[in-house]
Amino acid sequence: MAQRPHLAAPLILAIVVGLILYVSLYPFRLLPDRPELAEALGMLTWARASRADMFNNVLLYIPLGFALALVLERGLGRVGAVVVATTLGAALSLTLELLQASIAPRVPSLTDLSLNAVGAATGAIAGSAWNALRGRIEPSGATAGRSVAVAAWVAGLWVLTRLWPLLPDPSLRQLKQAVRPLWSPVLAPAEVVAYLVGWLVLAQAVFHVARRQRSVDALLVVIVVVLIGRTLTAGNALVPAEIAALALAMPALVLMSRLSERSRCTLLAAALAAWLVWLAVGPAAAGGGLLPDVPDWREYLGRTPPPPVQLIGKAFSYLGLAWLLAASGLAPALAGIATAGFVLLLCLLQVDAPAPLFDWADLLLSVLAALVVTHWTPPSAPAPTRTARRRG
Repeated sequence: MAQRPHLAAPLILAIVVGLILYVSLYPFRLLPDRPELAEALGMLTWARASRADMFNNVLLYIPLGFALALVLERGLGRVGAVVVATTLGAALSLTLELLQASIAPRVPSLTDLSLNAVGAATGAIAGSAWNALRGRIEPSGATAGRSVAVAAWVAGLWVLTRLWPLLPDPSLRQLKQAVRPLWSPVLAPAEVVAYLVGWLVLAQAVFHVARRQRSVDALLVVIVVVLIGRTLTAGNALVPAEIAALALAMPALVLMSRLSERSRCTLLAAALAAWLVWLAVGPAAAGGGLLPDVPDWREYLGRTPPPPVQLIGKAFSYLGLAWLLAASGLAPALAGIATAGFVLLLCLLQVDAPAPLFDWADLLLSVLAALVVTHWTPPSAPAPTRTARRRG
């Protein structure tokens, strides 16, 4: 069966090409005496490049090759798409290197050209792999038409927490700082697990909101928005643990796609709850036990709430947990009560911690999440009785 055309791929391709043009032609100051084509070709040399510059040149063209493979594979096949995507990436790089001969202080380089081609080829292979997994990631059963608004809020909170403080900074300095952590990645297992759980919950929310036929495209758009957004927003950077978690999420989604919607939601709710319990119990156990000394209520309420980005992340966790519990079959009110009670237990486990991860702000957020799920999630339709089935 022929693959459906990607709706997201042309948009991603346009964004990536625009980003490459900006990075390659900055600061856009053309020399008054611009060299001719033959002279510009003669200026191409195997100039030495730093390790950071070499890495950046490969990384810049990986999204280009990825998007080109998505666009081309339907018409050219897997091998043809990889070859043509690599060729087009190299051609774009050559064109921009020649243009750099007319821009101060840019220097055309065969080293950059070769590294860009490697990046395009790497991205094309990754795009081909995504195409192979695309049909397997899509849930086999249609999601129920319930709580779409809550699922949209869950997805929005995740994107917001990844892009906060939402201050655009398209400077080259920000771009270089954003990719710097990838030069020498540090992968803490706990951090990878945290991002993996978050992205799997996000994927379930996207699958719930988007049409089944376009759910994987919608997920890809969210991933691209987050990764590119983190390179272009002030103070943010790409996180190696998050990249690793996204790589692990793909096979995980393939396995989960064969489960029913309720089973997927139950599994994700259990994973999210287990992660939150680990956050609460680990520090409490290390601090000398799980039986806290309850502080004075005035001192407890006087504690400073966490910064906005942490509040948004907590809101994502509690709303996501309540929504998943409701989607797994619990009545919305019961799912909300269970979430608020669960967070209350987490707060009790850390009530006397010197720097608690769960506090009164968590209680407030969990109650708000419970109210949202209770109000915005319609009850599931009752199963038909035996008499009704006979009449039907």
